[in-house]
Amino acid sequence: MSAPTSGTGGETPADDVVLRIRDLNVTFTTGSGDVPALRGIDLEVRRGRVVALVGESGSGKSVTSLSVLGLLPSTARITGSVELADGGRLRDVAAAAEDELVDLRGRVVSMVFQEPMTALNPTMTLGDQIAEAVLNHERVPRAAARERAVELLRSVGIPEPERRARQYPHELSGGQRQRVVIAIALACEPRLIVADEPTTALDVTVQAEILDLLRELVAQRDTALLLVTHNMGVVADIASDVAVMKGGRIVEHGPVEQVLLAPEHEYTRTLLDAVPAVPPASREARVREVERVSSEVVLDLRGVSLDYRVQGRHVRAVDALDLTVRAGEMLGLVGESGSGKSTAGRACLGLLAPSEGEVLLLGTSVAKARGRARRRLLADVGVVFQDPGASLDPRKLVGESVAEPLAIHGRDGRRLSAAERHARVRELLDAVRLPAGAERRYPHEFSGGQRQRIGLARALALRPRLLVADEPTSALDVSVQAEVLQVLRDLHDELGFGCLFISHDLGVVHELTDRVAVLRAGRLVESGPTADVFGAPRELYTAELLASVPTPDPAAQRERRAARHRLASGVVVGVGPDTAPGSSAAPGSGAA
Repeated sequence: MSAPTSGTGGETPADDVVLRIRDLNVTFTTGSGDVPALRGIDLEVRRGRVVALVGESGSGKSVTSLSVLGLLPSTARITGSVELADGGRLRDVAAAAEDELVDLRGRVVSMVFQEPMTALNPTMTLGDQIAEAVLNHERVPRAAARERAVELLRSVGIPEPERRARQYPHELSGGQRQRVVIAIALACEPRLIVADEPTTALDVTVQAEILDLLRELVAQRDTALLLVTHNMGVVADIASDVAVMKGGRIVEHGPVEQVLLAPEHEYTRTLLDAVPAVPPASREARVREVERVSSEVVLDLRGVSLDYRVQGRHVRAVDALDLTVRAGEMLGLVGESGSGKSTAGRACLGLLAPSEGEVLLLGTSVAKARGRARRRLLADVGVVFQDPGASLDPRKLVGESVAEPLAIHGRDGRRLSAAERHARVRELLDAVRLPAGAERRYPHEFSGGQRQRIGLARALALRPRLLVADEPTSALDVSVQAEVLQVLRDLHDELGFGCLFISHDLGVVHELTDRVAVLRAGRLVESGPTADVFGAPRELYTAELLASVPTPDPAAQRERRAARHRLASGVVVGVGPDTAPGSSAAPGSGAA
């Protein structure tokens, strides 16, 4: 990353400079006073390069990216310049009128947002949405714009693009929707793409595919990419340069190998230390010494199958699944999107009735329990959802949300007084390390990591014997994720509940769980002690998942990417996280 040079808006840039930010300061006006968000940001992005912005939530990454497209709200006060290369000159976004910004967006700079379902219009077909981006900037017949849309879908790897162009966003998977958003961003061949956490909610294999796509597009189209992410493995996989942000400032920047392998700033080292990983493991069988696990089975799935009807077709989401969780045990449930993980989790909670088989909680069939007996049974199950913002009632104080299970079920078979509920809420919020007075505030007043801790406190209010956690850390940055996982680990050690931990983050699963079960297309393909399954996968599918896990070491990431491509082509070489480059094994040999 080159240092910015001096000059004024409208000057002629170097041939390969597409974005130049100089001394950018952004302050938001709020009811409680001014809040500085960015302080003296200097950044330059060149053609054919990928610059990553990394840092914790609130560090200023997204504010920086939104300033590039002139999307900051009217409450933002801006000084400095944000210049985009357009037609041989630099145009200052910070000083541009709205009609100028409309012209620049899509044609010169475009954006890939984190959540494709909120970026796409649910009432328009995918083809029409891509065509709309073309028609906004080019005078071409609508039929030609629709043909362009089909070609763009094909270019981003969407199968059957002609048919998909006639479909709506809800008919595609999460990874396919993100490809559509990328196609829209490419519609007018901009010189710069800004991608804000484009892979956060994706499983490791889909994430790897999206990163491969972005890498190819940058190379083939000579486009520049400004990538906002909290995933250091993603940075190692795709970035040329990286800028580390803290408190609205860039505290370290440089080539990716330099920053990730020899960080100079303590904050960068802290971020890297917080990254969960799948470390090398011995091929000798290893079983974790887990004294807290008892012989009592708190969850037992026996031959459970669940079916859906989708557009008149019969779809089996979970197929003859056998699974057990014992008291004090953490079982990780992993697999790609669509593998059946969340569907199985809903069946455990009694939210879905199995088409075949039986779900037993504490030895009792969920399907056969009725009325008061069912309520008492489910009171022994807590649940932590993926999105804490959506799972907490925004109109209720935090204390009211956490106390709700206590108000409904009581404690030890008796109703609690208001004073007893308040004391228990305070005890729970202390346990998840939230500040005094948190119970008198609303969810929107907390960060994402704090909201997830609120959800954990509510889930544990009744001291359940089973906790189902469905992707509880997927939207959190690495340092906040580490804090939430430590809180969960401490509470688990203290209370001894069984836990079904559903996740696509294999690093987190390796760090947290005792055993792991791998799902593919609704079927259990492999299970066992986490260290054994991750250290010596028996199934090729498990090896492919592990080879897709990003690591913050650029050289190791290149080797892991090469191993993944060899696996995809049917060459089983170097597939495990602990496999030395050049070693090989046959699928199913126990050393895939």
